[in-house]
Amino acid sequence: MNAVEISGVSKYFKSKKGQFWALRDVSLNIKKGEIFSILGPNGAGKSTLLNIITNTLTASEGNVKILGMEARNYPDILEKVGFMSSESNVHWSLHVRDVLNFYGKLYGVKKSVLVKRREQLIKEFDLEKISGKSFHVLSTGERARLIFAKALLHQPKVILLDEPTSGLDPEMAQRVRKMIRKINKAGTTVILTSHNMTEVEQLSDQIAFIHQGKIVDIGTVEKVKLKHFSTFNAYFKVSEVRNKTLLRKKGFVIKGKMLRKTLQVGESLSKWLAYLDKQKIDVQEVETKRPGLEDYFVKIANKK
Repeated sequence: MNAVEISGVSKYFKSKKGQFWALRDVSLNIKKGEIFSILGPNGAGKSTLLNIITNTLTASEGNVKILGMEARNYPDILEKVGFMSSESNVHWSLHVRDVLNFYGKLYGVKKSVLVKRREQLIKEFDLEKISGKSFHVLSTGERARLIFAKALLHQPKVILLDEPTSGLDPEMAQRVRKMIRKINKAGTTVILTSHNMTEVEQLSDQIAFIHQGKIVDIGTVEKVKLKHFSTFNAYFKVSEVRNKTLLRKKGFVIKGKMLRKTLQVGESLSKWLAYLDKQKIDVQEVETKRPGLEDYFVKIANKK
């Protein structure tokens, strides 16, 4: 059974100009225990889709199943699903423990369980020193840790993370990524949105790219990149360049003592090392540069 099944989901909003379709016929199957990232430019429909999954917004067409249950027929879906957003906010005067107590009750956590779970998360997220502080005096990183902790109070089987490291310094962002891996390893299915493509590449089992409300790509990071990029560049730093004319005929671009060669995906690098050796060209360093997820993002967004 999949953790989340999204079938033919569409959502439109009415405006003075008529209907605006935020989502059009979106279908996704997210397996139990995987980290699934939803990518796309601003306004693509990512937040609308997350809101429909959490049942805070009703789809105009289609349906969503969470752990086999129809989300629209299950008003207490948040008892099974966790949600964290970089834009999440709580009342300015609530202390850290107040925030966790409030959301624990909201999620339906029993009082006897809540106290133990609250203290466990305070320790795990390093919130002890700020546990008596009000929300409005917390730093961005402290707020992120608290919001993440409250989303885990009820030990959800599925958690949605909307830009979880946005605005965080590198050290704090790294800590949040480690926590994402930890909860995923423990069995929680993670649905992630992020504009940090390095983060997505590091964490994701599968990705879906959404643009103008439609899914345009689904697959592993390598699969979707390979679909749009069939070549990569190899760079050879040499001690001395010989036979320039012959090198150029073989497709090498020469710049000083650096040679660049565009290779097809799957083409052997050793073949060209052997060729340079045959030409008595001493190779000191070799580097390959393959298109990253950021290159993919830009290409697809501009293409569409």
